[in-house]
Amino acid sequence: MTDKQNRFLTLRAEGLSYDAIAKELKTSKPTLIQWSKLFENEIKDLQFESFLKIKEAYSYGVKAKYEMTLKQLNKIDDAILEADLSSSNIKDLFTIKNSLLFQLETIEKKVSVNARITQTDEFGNKETLRLKLNEAE
Repeated sequence: MTDKQNRFLTLRAEGLSYDAIAKELKTSKPTLIQWSKLFENEIKDLQFESFLKIKEAYSYGVKAKYEMTLKQLNKIDDAILEADLSSSNIKDLFTIKNSLLFQLETIEKKVSVNARITQTDEFGNKETLRLKLNEAE
């Protein structure tokens, strides 16, 4: 693959039109279309890598969401404990708390591991235990 073809792959993966690329590389549009067909997989790979980098840079991953939700839940619990029930709208705090608990439960359902513990009962039946995050203390 030539330097010009490598540059074409980069520009095409970035979404530039054939006309814009043709001007920059001083190459005919039919040649670029041919290269596009020839290097279709490479272009898709570059696009995927590019979007993956963006996602990693701006993503709010499961771990971060879980951590933030736990922090919010702790604050809600503290506010509930400190609330003066005669003047505070405790109903709103409980509503928020229940929403956060639901969010945690949703995240925790997605995370499970094989405990790799095998139990054998008195009849010789083996059972492999599976541990979920919400069951861990």
